[in-house]
Amino acid sequence: MTKKFNNITKNKSFNRSNNKRINKTLITVFDDFNQQLPPCPKCGSSTNVIKSGIRKLRQESIQIYFCKLCKMRFSDRKLTHTTYPPKLILHSLTYFNLGHTLDQTRKTMRRQFKTNIPISTLNSWVHRYQDDLPFIKLRKRFQIDPNDIIHSKKFYHQQVYKFKYHTLKTNIAGKIFPQLKFYITSIVRTPNFIPSNVFMQGPRCSELKIDLKPQKTTKHNIATKLAELALTLAKTNRERHEKVENFMLINDNDTIAIEVPVYIHPNELNKQEQSIYGLKLTEPLSGHIDVLQVRWNKTHILDYKSDAKRSDKAAAEQLFLYSLALSKRINTPISKINSAYFDDNKYFQIQPSNL
Repeated sequence: MTKKFNNITKNKSFNRSNNKRINKTLITVFDDFNQQLPPCPKCGSSTNVIKSGIRKLRQESIQIYFCKLCKMRFSDRKLTHTTYPPKLILHSLTYFNLGHTLDQTRKTMRRQFKTNIPISTLNSWVHRYQDDLPFIKLRKRFQIDPNDIIHSKKFYHQQVYKFKYHTLKTNIAGKIFPQLKFYITSIVRTPNFIPSNVFMQGPRCSELKIDLKPQKTTKHNIATKLAELALTLAKTNRERHEKVENFMLINDNDTIAIEVPVYIHPNELNKQEQSIYGLKLTEPLSGHIDVLQVRWNKTHILDYKSDAKRSDKAAAEQLFLYSLALSKRINTPISKINSAYFDDNKYFQIQPSNL
């Protein structure tokens, strides 16, 4: 009887581990299936690109692609002319931008990646990629404590949101926008500053439909380059959104916070706002801003979309509601807040023609 019971227990354990392995395989296959092949850098075609073998380098192997239209071979490697993997370079510079010294960075990367990087090589990366990761230049001007540079707080607002803000950049922004600094820092420092109950009821900014006639303008912005680099660090499609946000918070000069909770109570809207936008609230409206920036003496709200060119009116409405909610929270005219959505290729700035 005991022997039979042991066999049943072993079979159950085997089935559980086997199911986990199958599920993990299915997730990997699903992510690989959804991963689009990169467009050809010469002709721009994406439908004529196929995989064309692997090239082995000293530190890694890279995928080679072939364009059947213009006969060009290329790779999607984001950092070229280096024998080190882009992931290792980006992880190293991101760790450095958190306030760690070059020696601390070298030791941590050796432990995590089993690769010994000379200090001289790390130093050359700092100089070489300071235009790609702008915070490198700003970091040189300040003494940064790695334990005090990023503050965060989790919110369980129907799903988990991890709000984070950058201490140094928030303090710099606070010289121009003291109300914004007060709001951002109070989210972490002041208990119950964000009333969680308003996020558990009523409409979300991403769901509410309003009477908005948006004007979309394509802009050149470093956000697309940062997103492109950040996506090389994502192992699966599900990680892409979080990787882009965190990468921009640490390595961008202008990004001061991510996943910022904002809300509007119905009584905060005046009659003009209700009539112009057809916005009639009976319950609180809430949402979480992907990326919050301060640049050129303006506040900017950015929303990362995996495919920005397919987003249009719905994205514009969502961004407008974020802007309206933030304007109420920091007592700033909505005309002083810019908004845009982007991916790793395109950046679209939105201006409601209603304003």
